[in-house]
Amino acid sequence: MPIVMKDFIWKQTKSDIIVQVPMKGVNQSKLDVLISSRFVKATYERSYFELILFSTITASDSKCILTPTEVIFELKKSEEVEWEYLEPNLSKREKLELKKLFLEESFKEIQAADEKKCEKKHQLKRLAVKKQIEIDSENRETIDNIRKEEENRALGDLEEFKKKVSQKLKSSNNQKLKAKPTLQTNSNKANEEIPKTRCSQTLKIDFTSREFPTPCRESKLEEEHEYLTKQAEARRTIGFVSEDIRPEERNPHFIKAKGDEFLKNKNYLGAISAYSYGIKLSKNFVDFYICRSEAHMGLGNLWRAIEDCSTALELLQPICEVNLYERAICSGRRGEALCKYGKRRQGIGELKHCLSLIDLEYYRGVLEIEEKLYEEELELEKQTQIDKQVTEDKQGKKER
Repeated sequence: MPIVMKDFIWKQTKSDIIVQVPMKGVNQSKLDVLISSRFVKATYERSYFELILFSTITASDSKCILTPTEVIFELKKSEEVEWEYLEPNLSKREKLELKKLFLEESFKEIQAADEKKCEKKHQLKRLAVKKQIEIDSENRETIDNIRKEEENRALGDLEEFKKKVSQKLKSSNNQKLKAKPTLQTNSNKANEEIPKTRCSQTLKIDFTSREFPTPCRESKLEEEHEYLTKQAEARRTIGFVSEDIRPEERNPHFIKAKGDEFLKNKNYLGAISAYSYGIKLSKNFVDFYICRSEAHMGLGNLWRAIEDCSTALELLQPICEVNLYERAICSGRRGEALCKYGKRRQGIGELKHCLSLIDLEYYRGVLEIEEKLYEEELELEKQTQIDKQVTEDKQGKKER
């Protein structure tokens, strides 16, 4: 039952209202605060405080301050006048109607703000895409211009070389009509003037990498780009993309720390991605399988959790005192997953084995619950068999 906080202090100036509500040991992350034009509310676990104001305030300029002993509301008045009372003198029914009205207004304001924020985000995204398209177009145009300049330069050199060769051939043909000694002298000069043969060279060609097996001429670039973009966005939404990791960070310990951070924040998909990438780097690192099984349990992937625990137990060999705790955790988690998967008898055996290694309070509680459920299942099955036998006996008597 919630505790309604009625013991509070308030004071005012011409422009502000200050309300002090005593709440000890309040965690800021668990405090729920709502400030609207004429309604103020604060909720923390079982403590509850709400206030219908005498007049209107400016919610955007108002704020809530949390101290170790109290919650302080600093409310900005819409008009600089002194209030006679903090709350209006209304009946309980009128207060409920006003509260409902103010909550609806606050919900509409929050919804409108969210829609505006979402629209602004989409607009910025569209502008970014448009800007990227413009940059790509400029780059393509620059590359085309450079290619055309190189082609024109190469064609110009070739035409100039053809002209020189044709002129030399004409001059040599004219000199053939002259005397033989002169012809010999002129031919030697012509041979000296001919440019040297160009040196051969090997050209190195690098092919553009492709994500798909089909050649580029047979592909649809727009559809492929859209598909790859969606896949990249989907990987980034879970918080971990292996391509974004720097080369010096590609070590198992860094990847495990990244996955542990995701697991602590209950980002189970990100944790699974990090641990899976760590397993690719070091497939015999047992901590990756243990932590990934915990993330699978958080998502309800029971069979995946069972597989990871089994792999971890295979890697925790030989059995020794150093890996006792890890073996107990893997056995307990595999037993819990088996019970939830419907194999309660095998799961209870795993839980008992876990407690025989280390007496863990969490798995002791799980074992007690699962044993009670297993006993109820056995009793239900036994009763079902008895009812079935009675039904068969009655049918046999009728046939006689």
